[in-house]
Amino acid sequence: MEKVKPYETKEEKIYRDFGDALEAWSKNGKEPSMGNQDIRYYLDLQEARLKKRNLKMEYQFLLRGGHHDKIRCTTYQDCIYTNILAVSAYMRKMVFHRNGKKLYEKEEPQFFYQTITRMDQQRPEENYCCPNCGAVSPVKVLLEGCPHCRTRFLMQDLFPKVTAYFFEHDFTMTEKEYKKKVTKWVLGGILITFLPAAIGALSQGEAAAILITLLFTLLGSVFFGAFFGYYTMSVCMAIGLFGYAGRNLPRLFTTMGTKRKLTRLMKPYDKNFSYEYFVGRILGLLQILIFADSGENLAVYAGEGEISDYSNIVESSYRGSIKLHKRWVEKGYAYVDLSVYMMNTYDTGRIHRKNDLFRMVVCRKLQKDSDFGFSIKKVQCAGCAASFDATRERCCPYCGREYQLKEDDWVVMKIRKR
Repeated sequence: MEKVKPYETKEEKIYRDFGDALEAWSKNGKEPSMGNQDIRYYLDLQEARLKKRNLKMEYQFLLRGGHHDKIRCTTYQDCIYTNILAVSAYMRKMVFHRNGKKLYEKEEPQFFYQTITRMDQQRPEENYCCPNCGAVSPVKVLLEGCPHCRTRFLMQDLFPKVTAYFFEHDFTMTEKEYKKKVTKWVLGGILITFLPAAIGALSQGEAAAILITLLFTLLGSVFFGAFFGYYTMSVCMAIGLFGYAGRNLPRLFTTMGTKRKLTRLMKPYDKNFSYEYFVGRILGLLQILIFADSGENLAVYAGEGEISDYSNIVESSYRGSIKLHKRWVEKGYAYVDLSVYMMNTYDTGRIHRKNDLFRMVVCRKLQKDSDFGFSIKKVQCAGCAASFDATRERCCPYCGREYQLKEDDWVVMKIRKR
């Protein structure tokens, strides 16, 4: 990833550093140190999926120039944590290899969203995952030295961290990108109009006649070919734009109002409710279910029956839309029935991408406000109050009680791909 310096804020540096680290992870498998344990867990699952299918996936993030490079931030907070939703625009290049052979390459402009969480009030009694070994301990213990791996940390080693990230397609172009596109089409138009006439000129008998004809043909092609190329580009862009609008207009209408409706449902019960935080949590749950080999022992799934097989999905990106079907409150729990629009990359012998719709019902308890520092890697047992990693065990390893994620955060009750 290209860097912009100097950094205006600490959050900007974290944002750029995480992008660098994510790009490096795709090449060498080293997890981003600025990502929290939930992100590392998801990346571990995806990396295992890629290795199982003998695939190598590489990212490359390129800055696009001008105002597109600026990082825009939105802040929301609870009594302990502050979350900064940061976004900038990149040209993301994604390449897949198998056995050293390139199978797929795609470069496209995208918005890169990151949620950066910092602890405003130092709470030494708060549980946190050791960044070195992943064991759960109170922050005050980690500051003195992890009891499992003996690594000692400073508070800045633990916070702030990137706690969620996702991509959205960006349909705007920079001036440089637009000029590059125009140049390509104009030169193509000149070449298309020049070649047929040039072939005809070569049939002339005399060399002088051939040269004169080629000269006039070239001059004519520069004018008419440039106009033809630019006109064709404009028509293709218009067709593409109207085609995209036609395909996505129904989605636009059906997803309008989702943020307002969910906020209206949750705010009376949760004064800290943030739609952006909610989207990040839902995407985290979905990606865990996509890349986990089995959902039987996953705390993020509390539904009945088996989860469908998603084992041929090797990359999954958010398309920026969630459709709300129903929302209701029942016996102290909030239920939300929604559809998430995703772009999935499949390995079916060849690499290809497809738009997918995941229909999900998610649930959480209403008696507590959102905890912006919550992690599935450091849950607390309701029976014995012990902390443990719920990505590895569904039942408390100390007292055997089954952990219910819906008591602390959102959990998936139903899921299917349409």
